[in-house]
Amino acid sequence: MNIYLVAEQVGLEGYWITDILSGIQREALKKNINIMDYTGALPENETSRPIVLVVGYTQNWMENTCAELKKKDIQPILVNADHNIFAEVLGSIGYVSFGFKRAVYDVLKYLISVDRKKIAFFGAHSSSYSEDVKADEFLRLSAIFDLPITKNDLYRGNYIEDCFKSFAKNIKNYNAVFCSSDAAASYIISKCKEINVLVPRDLAVIGFGNTKLSLRLRPTLTTVENNYVELGRQAVKLHQLLQKNTDIDAASILVECPLSIRNSSPPVRNGLNFSPEISKKENVYRADPDFMQVLRAEELLKNWDDIDKQIAAGLSHGKTVISIAEGLFISVSAVKYRIKKMLIYADLKNKAELTKLIKKYNLVD
Repeated sequence: MNIYLVAEQVGLEGYWITDILSGIQREALKKNINIMDYTGALPENETSRPIVLVVGYTQNWMENTCAELKKKDIQPILVNADHNIFAEVLGSIGYVSFGFKRAVYDVLKYLISVDRKKIAFFGAHSSSYSEDVKADEFLRLSAIFDLPITKNDLYRGNYIEDCFKSFAKNIKNYNAVFCSSDAAASYIISKCKEINVLVPRDLAVIGFGNTKLSLRLRPTLTTVENNYVELGRQAVKLHQLLQKNTDIDAASILVECPLSIRNSSPPVRNGLNFSPEISKKENVYRADPDFMQVLRAEELLKNWDDIDKQIAAGLSHGKTVISIAEGLFISVSAVKYRIKKMLIYADLKNKAELTKLIKKYNLVD
């Protein structure tokens, strides 16, 4: 059996798409299903229900793609990190996305349980749909929990530096900050060190994403997990469900986003249970150099092996390419080749930029 798929072109903004595709491949392999690229048409009479998985991260691309598929009487299943309330508008028969609203509930319940009720919301994507969902739910639940939070406690914009400047003016009014991403959280932690605000004593910091970088930060970052591989796996399962049950008009799957409590926030007290009871947006990562730096660091951590790590360690200690090669018993050309790959992964220009990034985010022990 075949599953047909079309994916938005991957850049650093949509780096997580590769993880979704990996999850699709893994689940398909388990079920002996072939993953095929959709190239504009489906073979006739291959399935009783023509379906294509649509994996993307910008609403404009997804709208156009779904519209083209529907013209050809092909039904799309959207696979996207956002909680897609616009799925009906796009005419999708199904979607797979993260349960962001429940995750926000978990975060607020946890902060209340550790007596951190003066909470700010911090982002840097005024044009991000997923951030809209988190911010709106943050305000809605704050009112339900009777927290002293208003729209003035939302710090959002297109540039993280500008957001932090606004936040810093009022930082002493808060004892916790919920960030829309690990990138935003890592930026806050680094800036808190500069202005002598102690994390988590003065300010608990919570991120969103559970990136590899979150474990490299000091203190390690409390964060909500986004398991993109699982999104891919569930997409295959939803595809199979809809193929086998043609009487089902539409279905959706929300993948849970569990909270991982680490050192950037207070520990849960013994015996305490805080488990839950229950327009077109343009991506702006590329416009913000501070966010891009964090994404570059994440790409390095995702792609390098033990030898790459040792090369990175050598660079961070000021060693030359020749001395690194001698220490690892490999050729100079091999070291240069691996450095070149790192530059490509992280979209950097030269070795100096790479070394600076490694040092800034403590990417090697």
